[in-house]
Amino acid sequence: MGSSLTTSAVRAEAETGSHIFMISGYSLTKGIGIDEFICSDVFTIGGYDWVIRFYPDGESIENKDFISFFLELESTATDVKARYTFTILKQDGLPSDISYRGSQICTFNNSSETDYSAWGCPHFKKRSEFEASKYLKDDAFTIQCTVTVLKGTNILQATTPYGVTVPPSNLSQHLLRLLESGHESDVTLVVKGERFKAHRLVLAARSAVFNAALFGCMNERWTDTITFDDIEPLAFKSMLYFIYSDSLPDFEVNSDANDGEKQDLKLMAQHLLVAADRFDLERLKLMCEDFLYKNPDVSTVASTLILAERHNCNQLKAQCLRFMSSPGILKAVAPTDAFHVLMRSFPSILKDLILFCCCFFYYFITVII
Repeated sequence: MGSSLTTSAVRAEAETGSHIFMISGYSLTKGIGIDEFICSDVFTIGGYDWVIRFYPDGESIENKDFISFFLELESTATDVKARYTFTILKQDGLPSDISYRGSQICTFNNSSETDYSAWGCPHFKKRSEFEASKYLKDDAFTIQCTVTVLKGTNILQATTPYGVTVPPSNLSQHLLRLLESGHESDVTLVVKGERFKAHRLVLAARSAVFNAALFGCMNERWTDTITFDDIEPLAFKSMLYFIYSDSLPDFEVNSDANDGEKQDLKLMAQHLLVAADRFDLERLKLMCEDFLYKNPDVSTVASTLILAERHNCNQLKAQCLRFMSSPGILKAVAPTDAFHVLMRSFPSILKDLILFCCCFFYYFITVII
């Protein structure tokens, strides 16, 4: 008797995003009552709308000595599976040690038939301890909520007695080997003295700017060496990696990374955004914009806002203005050199910032009243 073997593999897919909720006038929120909450603005992650609930006096009588935070599903939907993390941010916008991560994947339901739309932490932090901490400054603090929405699973591969297993594409791996080996390279790119061997056809196929330079009427068409003195070598190397693979190596903030490593990644993202715009690499530009959008902090927000204005990154610009509209954060950003450059070079942004601050104050007072 014959025998057969079948195999299959699945991959869970998810989308992760973060929302920053800035609360000024904290002392005014106390006393609104147990189980009474203040909501953040609506934000969208994974195709669903969410809000953050802040309970200054605790979510229940059992937690009256704590501040509570909950994540609520605003969209009308059922069986939305997600994991969430609440983290108080330090004055420089980096994560503090006051954090809570849901221990399991939660199912959110919000419909006329069923309503279990909010999950969270009723005992996030004891109120007396939080008020004595350095994270509550000038009667204001900031919390970040990171949400991972599960999008389901996809079958990656399967075999039957009558089929053949097809492995996933490894084209990018072969192209990266070509880049790393320099085999049959026909152009050398010199960046501040550092040399990179590459292939004209690959560069031209991926970038309209390289295509014009290497096969158009520009002088670079007739030379084997092109020199760039206004790009950082490390950023250029990462850009080449993207050109050959359509991805970036380790381009995310690791929770175990120290503050210095996180700042290096943000500076890299800034340099890459400029290079991507220059060489017409729209996907790379959006990846950098998305990274900076999700990781604002006091030390880089002003320089990021300058880049957003110069390179037409409207969503990133709005996020920087939202982040700076908190009085506590704006007070920390204002003395930085980048903020002074921002005000001198783009005085019109001051009007935008004032507008955001007014909207933030109006929204906060409206919610409280």
